[in-house]
Amino acid sequence: MGRDLGIEERIVSIIEGIKSSVVSVVTTRLMIDEWLNVMPMKGVGTGFFIDDKHVVTANHVIQGASEFTLVTPDGDEYEAELLGTDPEFDVALLRAKGVSLVKPVKLGDSDKLRVGQIVLAIGYPLGLLGQPTVTLGVVSAIGRSIRTPFGVLEGLIQTDAAINPGNSGGPLLNLDGEVIGINTAIIAGAQGIGFAVPINLVKLSIEEILRFGRVVRPRLGIYGVDLNKSMARYFRLSVDKGVLVVDVVPDSPADYAGIRRGDVITAIDDEELSSITQLKVYLTRRFIEGQRQFNVTIVRGRTRYRVRVEI
Repeated sequence: MGRDLGIEERIVSIIEGIKSSVVSVVTTRLMIDEWLNVMPMKGVGTGFFIDDKHVVTANHVIQGASEFTLVTPDGDEYEAELLGTDPEFDVALLRAKGVSLVKPVKLGDSDKLRVGQIVLAIGYPLGLLGQPTVTLGVVSAIGRSIRTPFGVLEGLIQTDAAINPGNSGGPLLNLDGEVIGINTAIIAGAQGIGFAVPINLVKLSIEEILRFGRVVRPRLGIYGVDLNKSMARYFRLSVDKGVLVVDVVPDSPADYAGIRRGDVITAIDDEELSSITQLKVYLTRRFIEGQRQFNVTIVRGRTRYRVRVEI
């Protein structure tokens, strides 16, 4: 079969346009050895400019670090300060010092993603500096939830684009050259399974950090996954769209409202739900606006309930 030169040229053009916006994030942590000596320890990840001074990366890349250096593909180095972190979404925001003439990335809309879409992962795997590395894959699944050493991450994009240590914090792109996720995790021992945080969640983190200096996050108190037809058939559910409640945090707003494990949340207020990401975005935006009470529609068995939840 011949090559699709149209797609190939498109990918090359995307990479040429974005690679200068992607930087290596070098961190310094102070560690104590067995002799109780304090020693600096270097770490490395990836980040990208969203404007002329702010760099987004993964929270676990910078967690515990005290110094941050940004290294461009041309080898220029800039100090950065940490503005804020969001461990729940694995997002961190840095401000670069002394940077000029930076071309920021374009942020897309992760709610428009479809399984099978071609995506590109860009970063600095294994701490290799110089030009960032590019890998190609597809969106394998949407709305995944996984447990990591840093906590449970929900609503993730699953991709088979290779994501190696050091890629964390780098952008996941669509073929319009837009960032639709932040590369965040790989599954040890698996092949072709990587995860990224949807950019719509990342936008919320950035907005809150820039506006409040910290993350202001409402807590419903559930762990959930996106419901699809296959899952609905397997669990013999009466609906095939919404958020399936995997667990409920004790003494949380959801617990007090009577939401149980196995319920399906199909709507909040008057907005129908199809993903955990959509639920989190709605809650956070309304919470920032001052709303504290929400009407949540759940399906339990074949019965539909409407419960009021106070955050």
